[in-house]
Amino acid sequence: MLKLKEYSKYTFKQMKSRKVRAWLTILGIIIGIAAIVGLVTISKSMNYAVQEQFEKMGISSIRVVPAGLNGPPNGALDLDADLKEQIEKVKGVEYVNPVLIGYVTGSHNNEEESLRVNSYDTDLSDKGFLDTDIKAEQGRFFSPGEKGSVVIGYDVAYDTFDKDIHLQNTLKLNDEKFKVIGILEKTGTDIDDMLYMGLEDARLLLNKPDTVNAFVVQTASGLDATEIGEKIKQRLERTLDEEEFDVFTPEQLLKQIGDILGIIQIVLASIASISLLVGAIGIMNSMFTAVLERTREIGVMKAIGATRRDILTIFLIEAGLMGTAGGIIGALVGTGMAFLVEYGAKLAGYSLSSVHIDINILLGAILFSFLIGSIAGIIPAYRASSLKPVDALRYE
Repeated sequence: MLKLKEYSKYTFKQMKSRKVRAWLTILGIIIGIAAIVGLVTISKSMNYAVQEQFEKMGISSIRVVPAGLNGPPNGALDLDADLKEQIEKVKGVEYVNPVLIGYVTGSHNNEEESLRVNSYDTDLSDKGFLDTDIKAEQGRFFSPGEKGSVVIGYDVAYDTFDKDIHLQNTLKLNDEKFKVIGILEKTGTDIDDMLYMGLEDARLLLNKPDTVNAFVVQTASGLDATEIGEKIKQRLERTLDEEEFDVFTPEQLLKQIGDILGIIQIVLASIASISLLVGAIGIMNSMFTAVLERTREIGVMKAIGATRRDILTIFLIEAGLMGTAGGIIGALVGTGMAFLVEYGAKLAGYSLSSVHIDINILLGAILFSFLIGSIAGIIPAYRASSLKPVDALRYE
């Protein structure tokens, strides 16, 4: 322990005598660790944000969608609207919400924009929004059987057109007039850019009288959604081929999202690791230079009794300290980067979950940087320890 303390004091003294080179070497590790910590922390925060927003968009519901759908339901793939009756017969299903999606031309104050329409059966009244945790900032949702009305997202009301849309305003959609009865609160999701209308109105506007793009199935309280989802699948297989539709439970949807974000995390960390590799090469280069500069000093130490192990330990400690210093500073810088991205995203109007600091990531990054530094210093340290005292003393 005494020797280790002396080695450390000696190493600090050597690093202090050549501060500029030491800090430039450490800088490579700082950049690499900062990139890894920052990107992984940001991606984890995005994971939390997606899950939070997913809960707002229907975590408690089962989705029946056309087969081959990649991502949320859209207007490109359809299902027969009559399937609703089959799904409603499954025990444990509380109600079925048929969803029809498409794009229309919206006109307001002599200005036209393409708008995404999301429609559902207004006989469900506000149940169509109940499982999505969406609230109306102003106005109301549809009354049962209501026609000729729309509920619009926050951005549609205040950002899409030059002039804001207010309650009771008339909005022309494909040259048909609709009254705005509600404006949704801002969610930070695609919902902000949508408008909602009754299913029958959407059928006429989109010219789709017999199809829908998805069924949102709400299960009775306390029942297992996975089990009911399997029953729905078995029921639909009586009239459809298995390749024609998919049934997604909340757990399956969350798993899919988690898998995608996990891949993104790995890719981002791999890219950031390239800069860490550059930092490791910098440490190796610096240590080789240090060996050359201190060859005579090494010879003196060996002449007065220092062993190969002593020399090896001194240089490994120096390399490890540079890696650790870079890791600590890099972890702090990376965390700061994550907070900066969060702040910038909020200023730009994008919803990003608050940054979650994972102590395991920080400690892992510091330990990893120590190992990188130590590994990078092995070859130079071995070379230093292998110098013969006589040759080292003669070195100029």
